Amino acid sequence: MIDATAIGDFVRTRLLRPGSPVPGEDDPLFSNGRIDSFGVLELIAFLEEQYGIVIDTAKHHIMDFDTLRKVARVVAQERGEVEGG
Repeated sequence: MIDATAIGDFVRTRLLRPGSPVPGEDDPLFSNGRIDSFGVLELIAFLEEQYGIVIDTAKHHIMDFDTLRKVARVVAQERGEVEGG
C-alpha cells in the first residue's frame, strides 16, 4: 500500500493554510472544506507526477480524494497494487 506521508506533506505544504498540521489518514480534506475542488485537481496532478500514474477522473468520485487513506488507495489502484484498479 502507498505510504500517505508524502501525500500528507504535499497537502499540508501546498493546499492548506501555512502552519496547518499534517492531516491524519482519516481526517476529511474536501468534505470539511480544508481543500476545495481546485485543490483536489492540484493533488491529482501531484499524484500523477509523483507516482508516474494517470488518474482518470471519470473513474473516481471527488470523495475518493477526501482523506489521505482514500487518496493512497486511489494511487495503489492506479498502480495495480490493490483489487479494483
